[in-house]
Amino acid sequence: MYRSNIMTNKGFTLVELVTVIIVLGVVSVGIAGFIRTGVGIYNDSTERDQLLGASRFAVERLTRELRMAVPNSARVKANNSGSIVCIEFIPSEWVSFYTSLSVKPDTSTSATIVEYANNPIGFQLNSGDFAIVYPTNTLENNNDVYHLANNKRKEITSCTDTGPDTSCDTADDPGGTAVLTVSGAFEDHSPASRLYIGRKTISYCAHQNSRSIYRNEGNISEEQVIYTSGTLMAENLNNDFNNPDETPFRVYEATLTRNSIVHILLAFERNEEIINFSSEIHVPNVP
Repeated sequence: MYRSNIMTNKGFTLVELVTVIIVLGVVSVGIAGFIRTGVGIYNDSTERDQLLGASRFAVERLTRELRMAVPNSARVKANNSGSIVCIEFIPSEWVSFYTSLSVKPDTSTSATIVEYANNPIGFQLNSGDFAIVYPTNTLENNNDVYHLANNKRKEITSCTDTGPDTSCDTADDPGGTAVLTVSGAFEDHSPASRLYIGRKTISYCAHQNSRSIYRNEGNISEEQVIYTSGTLMAENLNNDFNNPDETPFRVYEATLTRNSIVHILLAFERNEEIINFSSEIHVPNVP
């Protein structure tokens, strides 16, 4: 009876328990390594997607806005230390054709354009808007768009038509035209009779120290503004501003065979993951 109880209650030996613990430890290490590798791959992919999405948003936004810029209005300037580089341009609020225009030595101050009322984008003329005609010079110290002395940009003081209410807000002019009163006569005619209406400037500034890109809107002025802050568009910028080959923004003037080109070169880095964007943006608008 005593022997029978001993045989029935027999358990694991210490050696067997140690062996099982060792085997389970080895298996756990293998499984943990597999899980850790999978989690690492997932985290890397997520960070790469986040970096790609954020940087692509900034590049796509800049690209779309540049394509609507007034011809030859894009210009680039850096601060004294070279740690901030900004590209500035004037977006086209409205583009029209004119049928008559006051050009020097004419002393009149008017432009008859195709009426813009009831347009699909809902454009309305604001106080302080400018009419721009045939801007061709893009030299920094003599830019036609920004320097009023070149007589390519004139402030619009009023707008009338020959409709019943003489207002430009409704498309009731029988000839489909509107008359702009401007601050003076223009320097030249546009070969294509094009007239652009501008209201503000848009600037994208790349900051080397904060590794960020900021967007700003401002007034049109002769001197380009270097913004030190603004609306954050992208982070993790990795351009070396001291290297001329890594300048984030470059503007190439229009030639007889092509429109002007803006070259964007941006590098972004996050956790040793680097993404490079190199894009040539053709500004399709012509003077």
